[in-house]
Amino acid sequence: MKTILKLSITLICFIVYSHTINAQILDSENKLSLVLSDGTQVTMFGQSISLSDRKSKNYFYLPTNPHLSIGKDGTPKFMLLKYMTEDKGKASGALFHMLMEWGLSPKQQSELERILKNGEQGARKGSVLKGAADVVPDGDNSFRIISALLSDPNRAGKVIMAKKATVMPGAASAFATKMDAIETQLMVASLDKERSIADLSLELSFKYAVQMPAAKGKAIINWKKMQTQFKQDSESSTYARNGKGLFKTIRNYDEVHKFIERLTEKKVIQIKWEENLADDRINKMREAFYQFFLDKMTNVAEEATAEPPTEQEREAMPNKKYRRRYIFNKTYLTSKFQQNTEVFNFDAKLAVNKYFSVTGNLADWYDAVRDNEKCVSEVTLNEPFFEHRTIDFILDLDAIDIFEKEVNYVTVNVRKKRKSGNDFKKHFTMDQAHLKENGPTKSISYAMGSNKDGEAYEYKAQWSLRGGKLFPENPTYKKADLAGITFSAPIEGRTIECEADLEELSAMGVARATIQLRYYKFGKEVQTNVPITVSKGVSIMEKTIFMDVNTQGYAYQLIVDYKDPSKGKMAFGWQPKINDDYVYAAIPTEVLDENVAFIEKVIEAGKVIVKPSSDGTINKASGILDRFKDVLNIVKN
Repeated sequence: MKTILKLSITLICFIVYSHTINAQILDSENKLSLVLSDGTQVTMFGQSISLSDRKSKNYFYLPTNPHLSIGKDGTPKFMLLKYMTEDKGKASGALFHMLMEWGLSPKQQSELERILKNGEQGARKGSVLKGAADVVPDGDNSFRIISALLSDPNRAGKVIMAKKATVMPGAASAFATKMDAIETQLMVASLDKERSIADLSLELSFKYAVQMPAAKGKAIINWKKMQTQFKQDSESSTYARNGKGLFKTIRNYDEVHKFIERLTEKKVIQIKWEENLADDRINKMREAFYQFFLDKMTNVAEEATAEPPTEQEREAMPNKKYRRRYIFNKTYLTSKFQQNTEVFNFDAKLAVNKYFSVTGNLADWYDAVRDNEKCVSEVTLNEPFFEHRTIDFILDLDAIDIFEKEVNYVTVNVRKKRKSGNDFKKHFTMDQAHLKENGPTKSISYAMGSNKDGEAYEYKAQWSLRGGKLFPENPTYKKADLAGITFSAPIEGRTIECEADLEELSAMGVARATIQLRYYKFGKEVQTNVPITVSKGVSIMEKTIFMDVNTQGYAYQLIVDYKDPSKGKMAFGWQPKINDDYVYAAIPTEVLDENVAFIEKVIEAGKVIVKPSSDGTINKASGILDRFKDVLNIVKN
């Protein structure tokens, strides 16, 4: 009889970003495109079910429906303020400011939920809307303006806007500009009701993770032919003539590999491989497919009779597969020779990035505000004395993530010193509630009065950290005269990828490898540990740390814990890393060579490992970063 054994392996490999996505993985083969009653098109993907080909009924929608943000009173957050002077008698210019967001309205969401539940437009009945898909901005300029007028290079510095698209539905992106008389007339003309489109589009670009079929493989083994081949090889084998027998033959990795290749050429083993993606990770899958057969058909020899490694094997060190010697598994092969044919199937998937953008045109939004005096109005400027200076403070979108993990709020103080009268002083606070309701922008306005330097002002920012601490403790004022100020958080997120060779660690008797990271955060030395436990079978671990933006690196130390209590813990010393987010747990050659003096030294170091405080900080006496100051270019405030 023909026996078929199916081996299904699903591998999901994640692409690492400087900005980590804690995202759901979407299934590329479970896509829905629906149209709401108002014409809004919604693209959705079902959630991928781990290690299964089943199609989930849980769906997430991609960014859609760009629109103006709406205030609590229902007024769109849009301002077109045309101004004129008495001497000219016509528009002298305009201030243009709006907040834009994406996502379904409550009404649209309810309609979409009904369509999914009822199984309309190709959806399966009982499907559920789980919300918006997790997305990240596609690059540093993922919020882009498209306008022949406002994109003119000669207007550089006159447009204030966020650079990165907001990744949450309902989070606002700000756009603001000041236009002269001609620019105002051209823009207003493009907004005429008879125009099909206005000369202003805003594009948001994203990327999201979606799981796609990557590769399929099939191996068909004819065990009867393989038995014949073994018999022929055994009769001609030097080992057989010496009385050892083929099953006792000790072979290196290349010899076993060539033997299996010969079986493939003679169609004893037929391997079919199909790739659906161009991805380097598929090569590792193909190697894993071959290694499966190697592990099944052979045992690893540990006898001292193993031949010394070849020159090719020495070059491949420390790849352990080349250092091993293999003996064909007589018990396994003998049992298989009783069968006819066996089939192994391999089915692999990969999580890859896909790109998506949404574009909104001002003409689609302007009709709803053109007659609203709160949104579109005119003002006459009679006296220079009464002119006001408006400053837009914009929080860098890279800092928004930090609010969820490290920061409570940021307070900004603004002052304008006057030669006469009271100085202008005002402050505002941005926290998560402000960002959700108003976006990352705050406007401050003051009267310039009779001051010749009416446009000059000062500001300072102070951050409230988790735990009640303030940074900096005593901020100083900075001078500025720009209409827009973008301020960033004093720390930035960095995802560190740590990897270890689990086979090497296991062979050494190591139970866990820990990579300690030391870096400055808010001016203090902080430690974070990244453990890799051998028994868990996960060789790569990721950790997002937040470090001061005025540093270009960090330090790390490898610590290993042995199963053998007599060896205990070893610490191998601190090393610097510059602009590199990958750390490999490399075991020193002195340990591999069993250098007694070195091993005693690192065991002693393992006994005095510094334990950080509850917030991760290290006291100054135990600090190590100062010794790498010249290398890491660390500048402390």
